[in-house]
Amino acid sequence: MKKSSFAAKFFSSIYLLLNLLAIVWLLLCKWASIYDPASNPTILSLVSFSCFFAALANLIFLISWLFSRRKLRSLLSLIAFVACWDIVTPLFAFNFLGKNNIKATDEQGLKIMTWNVHLFDLGEWTKDKTSRAKILNLIQEESPDILCLQEFYWDEKNSQEPYTAILQQLGYPFVKFSKENGMFKTYITRNARKDEVIATGHAIFSKYPLRNDQVYELKSAGYNMLSTEVVIDSSHIFSINVVHLTSVGFGGKEMDYIEEVRQKGVEAQDESKSKYLLKKLRDASATRAILANQIDSLKRRMDYPLIICGDFNDVPSSYVYQKVRGKLSDAFIGKGQGFGRTYQHIFPTLRIDYILYDSEWLKIEGYKSPYVGLSDHYPVIANFSFPKL
Repeated sequence: MKKSSFAAKFFSSIYLLLNLLAIVWLLLCKWASIYDPASNPTILSLVSFSCFFAALANLIFLISWLFSRRKLRSLLSLIAFVACWDIVTPLFAFNFLGKNNIKATDEQGLKIMTWNVHLFDLGEWTKDKTSRAKILNLIQEESPDILCLQEFYWDEKNSQEPYTAILQQLGYPFVKFSKENGMFKTYITRNARKDEVIATGHAIFSKYPLRNDQVYELKSAGYNMLSTEVVIDSSHIFSINVVHLTSVGFGGKEMDYIEEVRQKGVEAQDESKSKYLLKKLRDASATRAILANQIDSLKRRMDYPLIICGDFNDVPSSYVYQKVRGKLSDAFIGKGQGFGRTYQHIFPTLRIDYILYDSEWLKIEGYKSPYVGLSDHYPVIANFSFPKL
């Protein structure tokens, strides 16, 4: 009996220690959400990418203690959840009950779609020659009032080509574009003349008039925020802002290495490659923090209720997301379901594309992010109504 009692106490102590380590892990994620790595980059800031798994570990401990004789120990992870509530709630949406109205209603409202279209598959990364037509078909089917596209492009000599005029014919007469880069088309595809140059950046297509557009140059070369006012009527005017924050810039070989490690585990790791990838991730995180700080300052200049959407290249528990979001609401939290994955590579928990909005002026009615393999990102679509003030 003594041996049995000793073993039980020993394993209980080990389990408690593991629980405490899981709590420290979750608290580190909380720290990463408030630590600004802009001036002092650190690999520790990358712990935010593991927040879902830290939360899951604590949930397992919480539930298991509840079914044990030491129920009070469940308070440990419960307190950790309360302390980290702002980074836990955006990880998984439980809106499986109730209405999810993604279609425009008869009543006045606003449907928004944001999508990193990856240059309309110009480089044929999807291996699907019909992907461009499918992208346009999906946009036509969803028929958002406001369409925000990242990694959009048009020909430098003719802004109507190749997609601007087509989208306008689909019912979007109002267009704003902010150029981030210019490049020879042959850099992306061989199916181009040597003199063809394209301008890449963000685009906003709207069924409603747009005015007072601004392109705010951000503090990292090749990045900006496109801002414009959309006029629904005299009582409903919104400031629409589109961003695409710093990508890590992993190439094909790097993505192949990540996939190999994901499938084979530790035995496939190469120390030098892993250090190189971590350095790229750390530096990109620091650069995004610089941009997030600037966007936070720019928000205060806006005269109308804010909508910010785009590809943040960062997760909901990150400093970048928390800084850009501020007091805004996240459409996914309001009407999303499950993980809300918006990036189709690496992990199934990567939600890095967002629609943030002012909940005093907009009420979320529906949300979806269809899993279509037409880009490396999935589109994010949200439907809003106007609450009575």
